[in-house]
Amino acid sequence: MASSSLLATPLHPSNTTPVATASGLLALLSESDPSLVSHALSRLLSVVDTLWHEVAECLPDLEAIAEGGDVADDVMDDDGVAAASRPSIAHDLPTRQTAAAVASRVFFHLEEPVQALRLALESGEEHFDIRRGKGSMYVERLVNAAVETYVTRRAAEWEGSGAA
Repeated sequence: MASSSLLATPLHPSNTTPVATASGLLALLSESDPSLVSHALSRLLSVVDTLWHEVAECLPDLEAIAEGGDVADDVMDDDGVAAASRPSIAHDLPTRQTAAAVASRVFFHLEEPVQALRLALESGEEHFDIRRGKGSMYVERLVNAAVETYVTRRAAEWEGSGAA
């Protein structure tokens, strides 16, 4: 009887060690090596639903990566050099999409569905596919947010057109 199979869940695949805190992974987000950032984001995505309260502290960094920017411009690096003076890090599309997916999940847990939806749409089909996620509270809440946004905008257009 293999005890490692008892721990294998969607959040904790059997080939990875469960994470008790996100602090180490969050620290990797400011690394200059894009592969470290990508690895950290992949791991964060697997634990964000349980450690979202820790990940929430880095939402600005996650959004910056998702938008193709750098993290923490006002922070000093290990050599005492301002991060803004370091060369810009170009993250590839999959890394930006994973950052958007992690940030979306955090906003979902913070009960900010409009922000969660915005980032979910930026995360691409690999991370946000309503066909595969059917029945998931996350997907259902974001679909509801999309419908609510649509109805609100259409109602504003209707009222603005003078139709009464």
